[in-house]
Amino acid sequence: SQLHFSIARADDKQSLLASLLGQEFDIVLMDYRLPGFTAMDAWAELSKLSATPPCVIVSGAIGEAAAVAAIQSGITDYLHKDNLNELARVILRALKLHQSEKERQRTADALQESELRISELARHLQSSLEQERAAISREIHDEIGGALAAMKLDVAWMKRHSESPEILERV
Repeated sequence: SQLHFSIARADDKQSLLASLLGQEFDIVLMDYRLPGFTAMDAWAELSKLSATPPCVIVSGAIGEAAAVAAIQSGITDYLHKDNLNELARVILRALKLHQSEKERQRTADALQESELRISELARHLQSSLEQERAAISREIHDEIGGALAAMKLDVAWMKRHSESPEILERV
């Protein structure tokens, strides 16, 4: 199939855990029944990793219901041992699906970050508008207050300096 790979083999749960902690894997292939544990036990450990690799069960000892349950739990794919000639195709598909999921997650994260920035910008814009409105209100208040004070002084001056009863009545 022209696939180039290196392999790490784990024959028991302890060696699996040691391998998982010691290095990153592009893909994990495993039998359903392993010495002292099952593929589901291994998946429980794999899914704890920050970067969970795709996982394919290659087994002849699993029924359809168990395979479906494994895939529903997050395992990428299942291949029956009688179809090992399909292994390269299954691996490539699993890697492609995994890459697509990582890209989808990166896109979702970027979208969430963008939405957060837009929200912050909207809050800043609203705050700026409120500050500008308050400044305009203060300016209008000060101008009208000043004009009214000047008019009051003019009216008081007219009252003091006028002797005409009509003007005084009007004042």
